[in-house]
Formats: sequence, C-alpha cells, structure tokens
Amino acid sequence: MRSLFAAAVVSLLAAPAAAAVRFADWTPDDVPRLLADAAEHDRIVMVLITQPDWCPACIALDRALLRNPEAQDVAALTADWTVLEVLGYDAPWPEFLTAQGLSFQGTPTTLLLKPAPGDERLGEARRLLAVAGFPDDYLARLRRAAEGHDAIAAAQARVREANDPAAWQELAAAYLAAGEAEAARRAYRSLLMRDELSPEERRGLSLEAIVQPTQRVEKDHARTLAELDEWVAARPEARDDPAYVEARAWSLLALGRVDEARALTRTHMLEPDDADLLAAYLYLVFRHPSEALLADAEARAREGARKHPEQAARLHAAHGRILRRQGRLDEAEAAFRRAVDQTPPDHPNYTTYVGQLEFVRRARAAPVDAAGAKR
Repeated sequence: MRSLFAAAVVSLLAAPAAAAVRFADWTPDDVPRLLADAAEHDRIVMVLITQPDWCPACIALDRALLRNPEAQDVAALTADWTVLEVLGYDAPWPEFLTAQGLSFQGTPTTLLLKPAPGDERLGEARRLLAVAGFPDDYLARLRRAAEGHDAIAAAQARVREANDPAAWQELAAAYLAAGEAEAARRAYRSLLMRDELSPEERRGLSLEAIVQPTQRVEKDHARTLAELDEWVAARPEARDDPAYVEARAWSLLALGRVDEARALTRTHMLEPDDADLLAAYLYLVFRHPSEALLADAEARAREGARKHPEQAARLHAAHGRILRRQGRLDEAEAAFRRAVDQTPPDHPNYTTYVGQLEFVRRARAAPVDAAGAKR
C-alpha cells in the first residue's frame, strides 16, 4: 500500500523550487505527526484537493498562485502553514480522504484546518474554511479565515438582513463547505420555499439539494439514489436531464452496480450520436474513482475524436485524461499534444490543454524507484 501511495504522490508533482507555496513532503502515515506538530506550534494545515491533470480551475489556481514564483502574497500567507496536496478522484486518494473524514464538493477544494492536541485524522481538526473552485477572492478568503472570520456566521447574518434567495444559497454553500450536510439541507428547504424562483431554478436547486449534501458531502450513495428516485418521480419530464443522469450514474458506480450504470449512460449519453453527451460521459468516467467503464470510455473517446472533427480537440483531451488514468502515459501525451495543436492560443481551453500536456510530461519524466514506483 505504501508503494501505491508513493506512486500517487509523485503524480501530484513536486512544486518547482521557486513556487509560491511550499508543499509538504509526506505520506498518509505522517498525518498524526503533522497534526501534532501543527497543534503544538499553533499552525494551520491547508489541504488542497485537486486534479491538476485535467481540472481547468486546478490548473488556473496552480499557475496564478500556488506554483507561481511571483505570487508573493500567497507565499507570505502560507509560509508557516503545513500544506498537503491530494488528488480528489485518482486511487488511492478517495479512500484516503474518506478514512480521514474529509469531504469535498469538487476540485479544487481548499480546506484550512486548525488541529488540536490529540487529533489523529484530518477530519478531527477544526475546519476554518473550505473554498470550492478558484473564485476571484480566493486569497482574501484564505486570509480572512486565518484571521478568524466565520463564514457561516457571516452567511447567517446576511439571511437575517436580506432574506432573499441569494442569501439562502450563500448559507447553504457555507454549511456545505463546513461539511454540515443536514444544516445545508435545512437551508435548501428554506430556499426552495421562495416564491421568487422560476420553475427552472426550482428544478435545478432541488436536484442540487440532493447532490451536494447527500452525494458529495456525506457520500451516502444509497440515500442519494432513493432521493433521486423521488425527485424524478415528481418530474418525469426530467428523466433525460444530464445533471440527473450523471448524479444517478455516479452513485450506481460507487455502489458497484456497474451494469445499471452502463445501461443508464448508454441510453441517455451514448445512443444519441451527440458530441456534447459523449463528452459528458467521458467526463463522468475519468472523474469517477471506479475503473469499471474506463476501457469502454477509452474506445469511445478515440472513435469520437474521429467522428466529430468539430470537437476533436475537446475529445482528444478527454481521451488523454482516460489514458493517463490507465497508466498509458506515452499515449496520453500524444492525445494532449493533438488537443493543443488543434486549439487556437486565444481559445478559453488552450491553457487547460497545455497544463494537461505539461502534467503528463512531468509524470513521464519522474524517476522510478527500485520497487517500480514513481518518485
């Protein structure tokens, strides 16, 4: 198991020597020691849950702040912190996060923790902040949390003052960031009672009220499927909703119900010859920790890039991500190279494709130890 983690750690890739943030050199066995040291020295532990091989916001966060040697503000802020980097979706990290009692809403998620003496797991430390994505005020949020700002209290105050849908959404998000699923459900219930919501907004938020607390925070996939059954029974016209299909397929795969997931995705994502639906299927498969559909997705990505030349770059990039999950790094590099070559430099996806290409090149260049694990 240790060699498996050693191989995974290298896939995170050591920060350049001049990077702004100093990432810790660690393994899961080190967590109790790191927490004890942080508690003894009143130090913040920052956990970055990321996927810099494919996640656009992760790549942007790295380039703008974390691995940017010119980002002196974040360097100064985090200088005394213990910073741990974890892959959100690649084995064995999802199991590690579950064992540590940590939840996240997507990548990147940045957690700020304040350990106390006796904490043995990351999830036992007091959570100061969770930031999902790379918002414009990312650095300001980190600074406020380090200074003692309470995001839940601030959101509660806004609800008392404004009492509008935006305030209730902010409160639900604050509870989710803190891992408080039941409190988030209560906020969603209040939000869904608002008359100002359009039917489309109400439908989307009611689905979000299932996916965010139950599936993403609690990871209770049996309950997720039961709630999704109720949701679609009340809205039979939404059975083809891509967000509903993805959420259902995700929980089916998590429960090992692969045949049902395969039938669902084939009916709603693959039988229509649609490049956007194919891309959504590929996105689901390479993100999910299960490898059950990887071989099928690899073949479909390869064929899709040929059949849909107007979206070839997008599908080449998806193919590269799947190949990387399969450990086929040479082929992954070639796929990302094709995505870059077919994308104009001023296209919004160009920087993401370049970041994916750079990531897999660094992974290929990493040395191998005597046990065959990347170092």
